[in-house]
Amino acid sequence: MTAWARRRTPLLGPFGVRVLFWLLVELWLLNIADLLLTRYSLWLGFAKESNGVMGYFFRSGTVPAIAFKLGIVTVGALLLWRLRHYRTALFAAALLTGIFAAVVAYQAFWVLSF
Repeated sequence: MTAWARRRTPLLGPFGVRVLFWLLVELWLLNIADLLLTRYSLWLGFAKESNGVMGYFFRSGTVPAIAFKLGIVTVGALLLWRLRHYRTALFAAALLTGIFAAVVAYQAFWVLSF
């Protein structure tokens, strides 16, 4: 990266880095909630996994599904943490956390409605 690009890249301050950390923790916890709610609704027969990749892992067993889902989100969170000094990482973490929160809320209300 050139010196000009480094000067022009918006950086996060200490407060932004702390916010990013807690967003990534929340993202990881929401991922676990999504996994548990999905597994529960599949076990009850209320739902069918529409994600082809996760469907493959759930058909392979619960342990491979857990390993894949936790692994992929952990790698993504670690990559965002590696980029923690950039505002784009904070934006991406906020967007992903919001999407996961919406998915988990939808699943929770849907499962509880039965």
